[in-house]
Amino acid sequence: MQFSIARMSCGGCVKAITAAIASIDANAKVEADTATKLVTVETSASREDILSALDAAGYPAT
Repeated sequence: MQFSIARMSCGGCVKAITAAIASIDANAKVEADTATKLVTVETSASREDILSALDAAGYPAT
């Protein structure tokens, strides 16, 4: 699944986003591109759970 995260602008953002997703699914594969502000996630968690975790971390996604 893919998410657009407007607030993602640096490596620190990527670390926080990756940690938020890992808190839901430790085995998730996360690829982030700060230039396009897109994050691709391979996970067994639901889209809603990932969106909630990102929102709680301060990185609302669509």
